[in-house]
Amino acid sequence: MDIYFDAAPTFLTDPGRFNPTTHRLVGHRTYLAARLDGLTKQHAMEMVDSALYGDVYLSNQIGHYTGLAYCDTRYGAYTAAELANYPFNHNTYANADKDMAFGRSWLEQAGFTLQWEPFGTEIGEPNAQYENTTSALTAPTAMIYEGWYNFNTYHDVWDWMVGSMACDLNSNSVERLRTENPGTFLASALHRGLTCGPGVIAEPYLNGHPFPEIFTYYMVQGYPFAEAARISDPKVRWTNLYLGDPLYQPFRVGKVAQLDLDAPPPSEVLHARATAVAGEWQVETFLNTSGWMPDLGTLAVEYGETPALGSRCYGFDNRPRLFHQALLTGLTANQVIYYRPDYTDPVGNLGAGNTKVLHTGFETRDVLATITADQLSVPMGTPFHLELALGAADGLAALTSYSVTLTATHLGLNQVDLLPRFMGPQAQSFPSADGTLRVVRLAVSGTLPVGTYVVDVNAATALGTDFDSVSVVVY
Repeated sequence: MDIYFDAAPTFLTDPGRFNPTTHRLVGHRTYLAARLDGLTKQHAMEMVDSALYGDVYLSNQIGHYTGLAYCDTRYGAYTAAELANYPFNHNTYANADKDMAFGRSWLEQAGFTLQWEPFGTEIGEPNAQYENTTSALTAPTAMIYEGWYNFNTYHDVWDWMVGSMACDLNSNSVERLRTENPGTFLASALHRGLTCGPGVIAEPYLNGHPFPEIFTYYMVQGYPFAEAARISDPKVRWTNLYLGDPLYQPFRVGKVAQLDLDAPPPSEVLHARATAVAGEWQVETFLNTSGWMPDLGTLAVEYGETPALGSRCYGFDNRPRLFHQALLTGLTANQVIYYRPDYTDPVGNLGAGNTKVLHTGFETRDVLATITADQLSVPMGTPFHLELALGAADGLAALTSYSVTLTATHLGLNQVDLLPRFMGPQAQSFPSADGTLRVVRLAVSGTLPVGTYVVDVNAATALGTDFDSVSVVVY
């Protein structure tokens, strides 16, 4: 038995905050440890940022960022009298069930609204009901959970909030953590956005698993995650793992609760590349909060053939994250696409991204030079746009030469340099994410006289050359 384990908070002498000089094992010093781990490196990083967000914003004060508490027990809706003799100890199923049922009162005392599923079904299982007779087929806005017994089971009905914490007592709660579909409760919950929790990778027996009600008690009492997990664990990390930021301490004493009033920063685009399916491009984004308050978000990508955009897609795993992937569909060959990745944070603040560009024909070319017009036949007095795209596979600095010229024989103009116009106030410039492409849209006023206007573009690098031309008739 771990000397730092507490089998009955508030009833016996609590071990208090971890002290390496007194909380020793057979005279030897022990250490607090937790693991940052998950399906991918990105999931592990998001554990930390989720904890940072909860550290700042999670509070049960009115109007602040929070969620619901959940308790899931098995043997019926106990009365207060039936639980009056706590602690019952985890030496039988019935006693462990009563301990966990008693523990829900600590969550309510901490200010959480609680949903209790006290019957033989688990939350999310067919016919499951909460104690108040409402359906337990869903678990929205889940912030804290303690209960059992989801052995080799995860009902994907939990909406884990950023900053959430959970412990489900079962024989392999965090086994197969690095598997895409682990099928175990804690591992699956962590994949779906849970911030932290203790669990086991093999059979711990009933009294060897971290006690769910002890873990959540010490979290809401203001202990950091590593201490709350350790103090709930009777067996000194026998088969057990603590997954999450060890310093996560959302209910620390003296915390000044803050409201999240700030939009996320503009996200970075890590990659934009064609998939194996014609007309599809995958965009990967990252919310870099360095120098900002902690934040995560869901992703929406607005995209289209002009800066007005017009189409929308969403992140694949569209829970609040740092890293997202989204799929742009319906694109055609040799086309400029504008896109903007927007992040919406856990309380609804929208962080609009910066508009980027891609060219669907550039994947197979070393050099790109295109010029298009949104109208090829223009009534006199009508404005239009020219769109210039220049690209080099080795980066735009690799361009050894490029030019944009205008020929209008009716005005006596032949190969007149237009580059200054594309760098002037009537032009908008848009970069690609990887620095290999730039698109410039030039607004042409409706003052051109009747005639034919031919615009040529040339570009060259050490790898090759490209040329394009467009003719616009003003009538």
